[in-house]
Amino acid sequence: MSKSKKNKGFVSKKQTSTFDFSSLLTYCSQDEILKFKEGLKGKAVSSLILNPLIYTAKRLEEAFPDLKKDKDDPLLYRFVKEEGRMGKTLEHFAGGFYILDPSSGVISSYLTNLLPKDFVSLDLCAAPGGKTIAMDLRRPDGLYLANDIAFDRALEINKNAQRLALGNILTLSIDPVKLSLPSLFDLVILDAPCSGSGMIRKEPKMASDWSMDKVTRLLPIQENLLEKAYECTKKNGIIAYSTCSLSLEEDEDQVKAFIKRHPDIQVIPVEPREGMVLGKDGLGYHMIPGIYDGEGIYFVLLRKTQGDAYKFTSSKDARIYNDYLMSLDYKDNSYLVTRFYQDFANLPFIAPGMKVYDKSEHPKCEYDHSYCKVCDDIEKVELDRQSALQYVQGNEVKVDSSIADELVILTYQNMRLGLGKNIKGKVKNYLPKGLRANLY
Repeated sequence: MSKSKKNKGFVSKKQTSTFDFSSLLTYCSQDEILKFKEGLKGKAVSSLILNPLIYTAKRLEEAFPDLKKDKDDPLLYRFVKEEGRMGKTLEHFAGGFYILDPSSGVISSYLTNLLPKDFVSLDLCAAPGGKTIAMDLRRPDGLYLANDIAFDRALEINKNAQRLALGNILTLSIDPVKLSLPSLFDLVILDAPCSGSGMIRKEPKMASDWSMDKVTRLLPIQENLLEKAYECTKKNGIIAYSTCSLSLEEDEDQVKAFIKRHPDIQVIPVEPREGMVLGKDGLGYHMIPGIYDGEGIYFVLLRKTQGDAYKFTSSKDARIYNDYLMSLDYKDNSYLVTRFYQDFANLPFIAPGMKVYDKSEHPKCEYDHSYCKVCDDIEKVELDRQSALQYVQGNEVKVDSSIADELVILTYQNMRLGLGKNIKGKVKNYLPKGLRANLY
């Protein structure tokens, strides 16, 4: 680790929340440092990214007129968290949007036009899935492998993909460094484990948890993950490296060392947006609270110019389900996924797409909740808002139908909520208990 002036005064023991984090901003002007200090007094910025697959901007803006649309990103909207609990709305439950930090959404907006048609992506440290999901909502033609070493957190990726009806996300939970795959990905996303100093406004506990020891401890982990990203990226593929750290050691210094080890890596230039700070030596950009309208994230896009131009092998097991999806048998269940390749056949997926059957011991319904989000062979019944709220709570609801003993998909504004059994106008609720919620 460099012993430059920027580290002077650091101590090895854990810092307290009184540490002056502005001392990390050696790449900023004095005016920018003052904005950062002032920004820390304010509240964290919240935002959502629209799911255009099932919701429209017009409907979103009519339902929530206080949202502030980003001037550079047509899918991103900011909101005041304390004034609007967007995560407790029917529209969120039904998959109309995904909540994420606005800084996090920037990376995918730059990647959108840099990737070929039908590209394949790997997210090494994905949970809860924000960067892959934001990318997917912009480029639904992609196929996304989303991995996280923590199994419980990887399950959250799958739940989010399910809620948003994204049948092109395949979830994994393995140590990314142990991932054994050739150089086959058009995009590798690496949101590396970091010291978290960019999130101290959003999560104040990160301030007291921060220390130079923590930074130093994480550097070799970031380095190893960058090497794995390089290994998995095909010729002309892109590595999107990011952290939520303000520290040069985890950001520019890490990238500079990586490029030195791999001269075939080139930095992809991007046009900065208002409030973005150019990284030291032109390596990436920082988005910093008080300067940028979001929380602290560093990112850089890197292209691998040498290596193999890998070609995938079609799966022997996937069968056509409809114009968009394929059916795949995996372990003891069936899944619906947009594409699948034989190259992935031996990976230990949590879910390679959307699960079809409920194989629990005493299921209420033969189908898994995931299936209702993408299937095309079950009748849909539209609910008004009050009935939809009752359904989401786990209650029976009444519908205008005399059909007996029919499995139906309950919808709200044509967005799918879940399954039920219609018995002469009364629908028995099949929504899993773990998904039921009190919304407004």
